[in-house]
Amino acid sequence: MKIVVTGATGFLGSALCKELAESGHQVTAVVRPESVKKAKSLTVHKLISLPLEELEKLGKYTDGQDLFYHLAWNGSGGNARNDYEIQLSNLVYLKKALEAAKECGCHRLIGAGSQAEYGVVNKKTAESEAVPTPFMMYGAAKLSCLHMGRILAKQLGITFIWPRIYSVYGPRECDPTLLGYVVRTLREGGIPELGDCDNMWDFMYITDFTKAMRILGEHPKAEGIYNVASGNSEILRNFVEKTRDTVKPGAELGFGMRQTDEKSTFWLEPDISRLKELGFRSMTAFEDGICNL
Repeated sequence: MKIVVTGATGFLGSALCKELAESGHQVTAVVRPESVKKAKSLTVHKLISLPLEELEKLGKYTDGQDLFYHLAWNGSGGNARNDYEIQLSNLVYLKKALEAAKECGCHRLIGAGSQAEYGVVNKKTAESEAVPTPFMMYGAAKLSCLHMGRILAKQLGITFIWPRIYSVYGPRECDPTLLGYVVRTLREGGIPELGDCDNMWDFMYITDFTKAMRILGEHPKAEGIYNVASGNSEILRNFVEKTRDTVKPGAELGFGMRQTDEKSTFWLEPDISRLKELGFRSMTAFEDGICNL
């Protein structure tokens, strides 16, 4: 297939481009002008430099495409996650992505949802059962993109696929995640300062993530919402201890050193039955993935 990918220089996007290209697909990466230098290392057939604000112009540079992955997102970390204006801009960019997909000839678009759309749900989460109640602008914007995106997609005659992505981990520079912090602190000889870590969590290794996303793109019947996760949930404390045992056995962990707010503490226990029905299976054990960080 001929495939367009936005957000191609990010942690998820760059790995997805590699997975798609190695699976025989012809990938066109769309990157922001300021990211062109970083994009030189991408495994792609074609590279297009275009601001998100001008994404609807993509049809001028490419056509005859089959599939569109829209992973680009403003404000995916830090304080920007609760910035109204930044998160609101993503609704506009999704509209532009759908219009670009139509112009390029794509009949399917895969977005980038998030488990943050659910908010705090203290039980196993199935797409058709859990009621989304996001508590931050980021999750609310993702949920808005789902609802408005699928309506616009229907108007344009495009199949809309919305993966709700959970915690993906793997090798990357300046890792801002919990695992990155724990690994970095342990290697530096420090004690990671943590909350109680008694909530459920699901970690998915990057190659399992890209496989899941490829399957969503290749499967002719894929449509709607899919929880994209390993499906192997455990208490978060267990994952942290496994990380310590791999990185620095016997090192002290500072559980309880940080206070957590129960109203804003995620409980990640996804039901991935829909994804499994398409043929997905998680292949990387957590301990094996940690060895690569």
